[in-house]
Amino acid sequence: MGLVATLALFVTFFGMGAQGASAHTLAACSAGDRAYSVASGDTLGTIAARYGSNWSVLASHNGIANANLIYVGQTVCIPSGSASAYVAPATSQSSAPVAYTASAPAYQGGSVASMIYQVFGASGATAVSIATCESGLNPGATNPYSGAAGVFQIMPGTWSGTSYAGYSAYNAWANINAAHQVFVRDGYSWREWVC
Repeated sequence: MGLVATLALFVTFFGMGAQGASAHTLAACSAGDRAYSVASGDTLGTIAARYGSNWSVLASHNGIANANLIYVGQTVCIPSGSASAYVAPATSQSSAPVAYTASAPAYQGGSVASMIYQVFGASGATAVSIATCESGLNPGATNPYSGAAGVFQIMPGTWSGTSYAGYSAYNAWANINAAHQVFVRDGYSWREWVC
């Protein structure tokens, strides 16, 4: 009798869990929006970076109350024209997030890896490998000890010596272009990076 009750409780619990999980896949996007199905390992931040947006825009647009809680198979609607503004996380130098234009300079779109290939060309595979090691291809990555920022974890002093210093180091496109500038300046060398 106890086994039957336990089994019934088990089926009820997992049946309800499956219903709750399937509810996350039924979202319909508005006209003009792009629908993205969450894959294993995705975060709202990585999805946003892939489409030139930021996690807070996607959370708000999709009515996601907890941006740290998305599900495999869940539909995330990417607003049309989402390459509008990127909000850099607060750092030890600033107390609040700062908004920057994500489309400047000459933003080409696509995933972080595809942007790296666009900029680095034949050296793209090595550049993607280094950026993956440095930041996990995360435009919002910050080293709290050194102040290194962005996709290529560029140090503040190095950043200020590039022609992209007027942009945020958290702007993926600007960070990648600045990294390429440093790479070329150093004689096509990766000596600026530890990875």
